[in-house]
Amino acid sequence: MKKIIYTFFVFSILLSSCVQDVDDVFDEPSSVRVEKALAEYQALLKSAEYGWAMEYYPSSTQAYGGYLFTMKFKDGDQVTVSTDAFEEAEKEVTSLYSLKKDIGPTLNFDTYNELFHHFSDPDIIDGGGKGKGYEGDYEFIFRSHTDNEIILRGKKTNNVIKMTRLTEPPMTLLDKTVKLSKETFTTTYTANIGGKTFIVPMEDHVFLFSYETEGEKTESVSGPYIFTATGIKFYEPIEVMGKTLENFTWDSATKTFTCTDQGATDVKLTANELPEGYMKYKDFLGAWDFVYAGGRIPVTLEEDSQTSFLMAGFNPNYKLLVNYDKSAGGIRIMSQKVGNTGNNEVWLCAWDATTGNLFKNTALGVASKPRANAEDIIIDLESYGVWADHEVNSLIVWEMKGNEYVGEFKKWGTSRYTGPLSMIKNK
Repeated sequence: MKKIIYTFFVFSILLSSCVQDVDDVFDEPSSVRVEKALAEYQALLKSAEYGWAMEYYPSSTQAYGGYLFTMKFKDGDQVTVSTDAFEEAEKEVTSLYSLKKDIGPTLNFDTYNELFHHFSDPDIIDGGGKGKGYEGDYEFIFRSHTDNEIILRGKKTNNVIKMTRLTEPPMTLLDKTVKLSKETFTTTYTANIGGKTFIVPMEDHVFLFSYETEGEKTESVSGPYIFTATGIKFYEPIEVMGKTLENFTWDSATKTFTCTDQGATDVKLTANELPEGYMKYKDFLGAWDFVYAGGRIPVTLEEDSQTSFLMAGFNPNYKLLVNYDKSAGGIRIMSQKVGNTGNNEVWLCAWDATTGNLFKNTALGVASKPRANAEDIIIDLESYGVWADHEVNSLIVWEMKGNEYVGEFKKWGTSRYTGPLSMIKNK
């Protein structure tokens, strides 16, 4: 028993000695050190004459690519933000920021900024949909810094976020990246790596490299990227067919990205032409005529999100949700709930008018196909989705009680939109 007590006594002395050694590593309490770090970061943020360029990646998987934000930190805890995320760089929005003590010093964007918080707002329809949005950060942990660079980590995504001191006015840089964004826009590129060529889809600032290796095994690697003043840079280096890729410059004459990384300067990505009749999101905005066998309706496509529109004028009781397919440059009108009547729901349903069958399945609807050789901008709306032996050639308004099809709903006016369906853009 005495031996046990003695052993415990010696262990206690050793443990207290170890604890004392740890405490002696720092001359100041952690709270004081954090306060000093906050003051240092505050001074650093405000010291940049033109502000900082932030390489921002929403989503922990970087699924939506990266976007450039410029930030000028001012007295009064104000920050003025601009970005290349929305195809124009002229807009500036000022809001509040703060530095706080958390898991070390943090940078927080406290009040809503319509540019910056677009990627962290869960009510945004884009990205992962309402309730998720782009799942981006607005709170960041400081990791390291020099006079010209600050490294952060997103508290939510854990993404590495780099901030670089600007050496020119923010708009000078953003004008370059916006111009590149527009000039390089297409849906696919042709990769030339080691003498082999293959198609590389591009969407939402992400390249998807999918290729066969020896033994016909398919490898897939995604390359989320951000625009620079001269080209693009991946979130982190990726390996494709034995080449390590990160930085590319753009040649507008050949419409080609060329890798500038050591050992990979022979890697090229050349832009392919857009599909015939491709229309950008903004091309759909405005007045149209919705045409069906029974007549035509003046409608307007209004901006809803980057992946959808609202169609006004189709019926005075509701607006239709119209999806935008960026990869195809087209639109889709799917089966959808448009309102309520008593305890029941009102749906615009996919309808095969030839057989009389209808279905409220939201995966069924009509998709646009540009009409060739038309003097006006005309799109035909053709069947979209898999529906056994049927095709969606028309649309019909129906009353639903759960999954029970109650009957055709005529109280709000026209209920049958018999095909062929099309839309004509007003001049």
